[in-house]
Amino acid sequence: MYLNRITLSILLLITLLFYNDSTSAEECPLTLADHFTTLGNYEAAITEYKRFLFFHPEDVQAAKVYHKIGYAYREQGLWQEAILAMRNAVLHADDKDTKSEYQLNLAVILLASQNYDLARLELIRVALRNPSGTLHQRALFLQAVAFIYQFRWKEAQEILSDETLLTYATDERLDTLFNIAINQKKKSTRVAKVLSAILPGTGQIYAGNWRGGLNAFLLNGALGFVAVDGILDQNYLDAFMWTYYIFLRYYRGNVSRAGRAVDEFNENASRRAADNILKRLQTITETQ
Repeated sequence: MYLNRITLSILLLITLLFYNDSTSAEECPLTLADHFTTLGNYEAAITEYKRFLFFHPEDVQAAKVYHKIGYAYREQGLWQEAILAMRNAVLHADDKDTKSEYQLNLAVILLASQNYDLARLELIRVALRNPSGTLHQRALFLQAVAFIYQFRWKEAQEILSDETLLTYATDERLDTLFNIAINQKKKSTRVAKVLSAILPGTGQIYAGNWRGGLNAFLLNGALGFVAVDGILDQNYLDAFMWTYYIFLRYYRGNVSRAGRAVDEFNENASRRAADNILKRLQTITETQ
């Protein structure tokens, strides 16, 4: 009788222990992972989140956990891993608004990783889902940002003129910055190459690269002098070898670099315009 009571007590104790363990098994990894995230220990947080998903792949919280993993990867600058985790979050999300919210966060990561076309594709998918007002506004705003990063000024301006984004559409300073970006004059790659072909270095100077232009002028001038000097001394073979294998190499490189200098000049001008527009958008958003 005494032994039966002891046995029954042990069985009850074991049952309670297993019950508590199974209950806490689901909560403990997530609580610990969230704590690691708060501390900024993202690697440990990801490990705990993945541990939860390994044991509970079809749990109702799976979408949220994948989203948190994507956030942790994003904070570490691991863009491809963050993108994959966010795609899984979208895939596992049940309701329309949650799916749209996760997809917007995925678009932000794609923008940060310079995958602008993929970001716009995700934003179009959100728009086709016809989400609630706030999510729809965010999708439009991020589409405009993607166009700005691609220097597609008119498309960005058109999106920001939507009636749901009235604050941006009525901002005169923003409109002025867009007009400056649209009307900015670009230097010609062809002109730069022709100038450097006529006189080495002048194409780089035309593109604003004075140091590179002066270097090209002096180097090609010195190499050309050696070639001419060989001809004057009637060392025709040496002059030919010098001209063909050395001078022409640097001369052609000078022409090619002039074209790249113009491309860099135009790229930097567009980036400055994009930065100014984005800063203005940030100011408008913060004052709303």
